[in-house]
Amino acid sequence: MTTTPHEVDLIERSASALASPRQWFGMSGHLVTGECVALHVEAAARLMERENWDPQMYAPFSGRHIRDALESARLDGAGDADTQYVARTVMEALLRTYTGAPYVDYEVWSEHSSRTLAEVLTLLRTTAEAARRHGPALARPVPPLTPGGGI
Repeated sequence: MTTTPHEVDLIERSASALASPRQWFGMSGHLVTGECVALHVEAAARLMERENWDPQMYAPFSGRHIRDALESARLDGAGDADTQYVARTVMEALLRTYTGAPYVDYEVWSEHSSRTLAEVLTLLRTTAEAARRHGPALARPVPPLTPGGGI
């Protein structure tokens, strides 16, 4: 994957949103590495490209959009619920920076009638690169719960 200067600029303009350690925790409470997020997102991009999941050809909720590709990649072992959740937050940070909007839902963005497969693939590949550049290199293990130890 080659990152264009425009994509690198977007990543760097999004750096402050991606710098927060909270950004990199999954829904299970585990810290997720940038590399794990990148691998999950890249697997989703490969699927969409290989199967030509062009958003202009498929209606919302058709099973052929980013959320579906991320879910398929997760089920194939390319990631888990945590990497999928963190991928969402990274994509949305990038999209907020790109659009200037205070909130962007990546699912709604990807299903917009004007969206192209090229735009979707660019977002996924930029997300992977942003995760590698700004995500944690090592995940900190969560200590096990012990009886009587409390939460």
